[in-house]
Amino acid sequence: MFPRSITRTVAARNATALAAVAALVTGCSAGKINFVNVDSSYDASQYAHLPYTGPIFAEVTGNPFGMSQEDLEQLVNAYIQPPNARSPIGQGPRVHIAFGATAADRHSACQEGGAKGMVNGTITMVAALCRGGDAALTYLVGSVDDITGPNDPRFQSFLRQATVQLFPKTDEQMHDNNPFCMFPSC
Repeated sequence: MFPRSITRTVAARNATALAAVAALVTGCSAGKINFVNVDSSYDASQYAHLPYTGPIFAEVTGNPFGMSQEDLEQLVNAYIQPPNARSPIGQGPRVHIAFGATAADRHSACQEGGAKGMVNGTITMVAALCRGGDAALTYLVGSVDDITGPNDPRFQSFLRQATVQLFPKTDEQMHDNNPFCMFPSC
């Protein structure tokens, strides 16, 4: 029906477009989020706007870089804030971030102790949006590889991506076993 040269050209363009979309989807996020849990008491109407308007307070345990814990906590707090929402440490809802933690559940995610260093070049993390003292409204487990240091843009991107996922718009968008989810907001 069509000359072979046109068919090859269209196929090549489609393959190029598909490769570009795949690169965009995988290239726009650093690391991976392995598990997300949203408690039934999470109120999206109250929390979902916060990663875009802030402020958010992160308490940090564990330390993959060997810098002072206070400096790491200040850096993490700066990285997770939405643009134009910088605030002094201590304002906003509490997010607990534990580096080096390997497992959590909603009962322990807000108290995970974390660990020092990386394992084979991988930083693992448990992060939780905490209500009151101990209850996790949402929590996630994630990791990122080959970070060169605390100022690596991929580390900042990973923290920001994880923070946004702690504040889902609806439970359905954040369901942990959604096989069709390809973007950081789901």
